[in-house]
Parts: sequence; structure tokens; C-alpha cells
Amino acid sequence: METETGLGKADLHIHSGAGDGVASVMHILEYVEHETDLDLISITDHDLIEGALEARELVGTHNYRFEFIVGMEITTLEGHLLAYDLERPIRMLLPLARTIQLVHEQGGFCIVPHPTSWLTRSIGYHGLCRIMEDERQDVAFEGLEIINPTLAGRVIYEKVLAMNREQWHLPEVGGSDAHSLDFIGSGYTLFAGDSAADLRRALNENATHAGGRFLGLEDHRRLMSIAGEQMLRSLVIMPSQHVRRAIDSLKEGDQQ
Repeated sequence: METETGLGKADLHIHSGAGDGVASVMHILEYVEHETDLDLISITDHDLIEGALEARELVGTHNYRFEFIVGMEITTLEGHLLAYDLERPIRMLLPLARTIQLVHEQGGFCIVPHPTSWLTRSIGYHGLCRIMEDERQDVAFEGLEIINPTLAGRVIYEKVLAMNREQWHLPEVGGSDAHSLDFIGSGYTLFAGDSAADLRRALNENATHAGGRFLGLEDHRRLMSIAGEQMLRSLVIMPSQHVRRAIDSLKEGDQQ
């Protein structure tokens, strides 16, 4: 899991204070700039796109050395799905196949986070197989998150790695699933090049590599220190944002 020289490095799974993370978008960008060697990142808040859009605007107006991809972690009826290169949010609690189609309609791509994990809302084995067996061109995954440093990712790592290499053969990626600054980059994806376009090319060619480390006891102690704030955001702030967005969607006649 060591960094390979000459390869770009991306963390495609970061949560911000616009969702249930504890760091503001600006603090995340500054941390990535000065404290990591990442070439590419994505903010993927749960069922919210505002933080990612804010980050894209800030990256566009500041001279950061890294690139940014707009993302969301969408709650489908069959579990969480990471979606990238979006311009508009995708409604939560739609069937998995329909969610994938809506992402692709925007020109985006989909990665499965913490697959089959029973510790969080994850797409299960049968759900993965149904998509893999679907013959529609617009119903497909572009990658599988093999390394997720959290406990939810650790408990299924060996099983998912074996299943992918024996059965699915999807491009392998890593992401930190970080909800605070100090865990950003603890999971990452290696690819030839250093840009968002290079990453998509590597995914298309099944030429990505997952890297990182799993969190230890001391890491989990540090996570406990932010658990209260994260729970407040998850149980109070985020639901109110989802309600407002649902009302706005109804007013606009949004059919997604």
C-alpha cells in the first residue's frame, strides 16, 4: 500500500461541514494543499451537492496545485453509491439502477463505496451482481472502493478484494471516507497522470490501484472526539437540508 512514484494520487471520498463532516470546505482545500500529496480530490457529502459545488468554485478561483471533481454519496434503495462529475443533485431513495442511469445522463460516473459492509448502508452482494449482469449500457459501475480505512471498510476488505479479482474485475479504488481533516488521504487511488481526465481514462482502462491504511485504535479514539458534532450534523442539520431540497424539487417539478 505504499505510494508508487510517477502516479497521480486521488482521494475520492471526503465529507465536509456542508454535510456531516466537521471541517469546512475551505479548510479541506487548504489542508489538501499544504498537508497532503494528493493530486485530485472529491467532496462527496451524503445526498447533498452544495459543498462540492462550493469547492469547485473555490478551486477555480484559487491557485491550488490539485484538481477537484464534484461528487455526492447518494443513498439509493439498495445502499450508498458514490457519483462524480455531476452538475445537479440526484434524488435519494431511488432504485440503484435508476440512480446509476441518472448519473450517466449527466456524463458522470459511479463507484461503489464500502461494498457489502454490514456496518453502514452498503450495496450488498446480490445488488452488485444484478448491476454487473444488467445488459443496459447506462447501468454499470466504473469502479469499486476496495480500500476504505474505516471499520466499515476494514471488515470486508479481504472478501471484497477476492470477489472482485475472481468475479467482477472492476477498477479498484481507495478513498478515505474522511469526516475530519486528519484522515484525508488515509485511503487513495493511484493512476497514471495527475488530472481528473487522467483518472477517468485510467478507470476506463481498468488501470487504477487502491492504496492506504486502515485506522487503528488511536485513530478511533480521535474519531470519538468528533462523534458528538458529527451526530448532530447527521441527525439534525442534514435532515433539514434534505427536507428543504425535497420541497424545492416539488416546486420546480423535478422528476429525478
